[in-house]
Amino acid sequence: MNLSPKKNLIYLFDSVVPSRYVHKCRRFFFFDPFYGNDLAHRGRLSHYGSDERKAFARELKKIRSETELLIEDIEAYHIYMAVKRTQKVPGDIAEVGVYMGGSAKIICSVKGDRHLHLFDTFEGLPQVDDIDAVWPFYEGKFAASYDKVRDYLRHQENVTFYKGIFPDTSGPVEDKKFSMVNLDVDCYESTKKCLEFFYSRMSKGGIILSHDYTTTPGVRKAFDDFFEDKDEPVLETAGSQCLVVKV
Repeated sequence: MNLSPKKNLIYLFDSVVPSRYVHKCRRFFFFDPFYGNDLAHRGRLSHYGSDERKAFARELKKIRSETELLIEDIEAYHIYMAVKRTQKVPGDIAEVGVYMGGSAKIICSVKGDRHLHLFDTFEGLPQVDDIDAVWPFYEGKFAASYDKVRDYLRHQENVTFYKGIFPDTSGPVEDKKFSMVNLDVDCYESTKKCLEFFYSRMSKGGIILSHDYTTTPGVRKAFDDFFEDKDEPVLETAGSQCLVVKV
């Protein structure tokens, strides 16, 4: 695939100013061409006197000190609560788009005995179409060391890694049912394939949660197109996520 001029510009800019720094400065207007639609400053998680939220904030701060986590505090809390509230739903948990393992660590903190299946190329984004061409997406972006992520999560129980392009790596879980699935795959084609695979395998009451619904048109289109003729509504959450509860 030939990169468009916009993708070349994104690649050049990101090579000079890594995304983790621009992510912290996304509210400034001059990053608009590189950060797509995301100009909102989402801030920190408000605890409103909740001891559970305070404890989560402390744990999240620890995770951020251990590894790079490119999601907001409130988005991390959505993952935490989706995993917690589906404890009574039968099925395993899956995450597609592991990056450096921060969100997987959040899942492990509250998943109980459920098995967690982690899918990632560990070589970055495999494909970026024109609809996905917003900062900082390009082929190879968000690569992470497979060995380092495995080592980071080595003390977590009932966790299995699958290295490669999803759903090519889905064979071992084709007969599984799922209570919660977390998607962070950034692009239209990858999101579409994930939904096609997991939707029929979700238990009733199970949650599909995705990052980047409000910030990347490819992810939004994949969800909106897939659920257009289905009973489940796509709920846009605070931050950039969306979630669907299987009925």
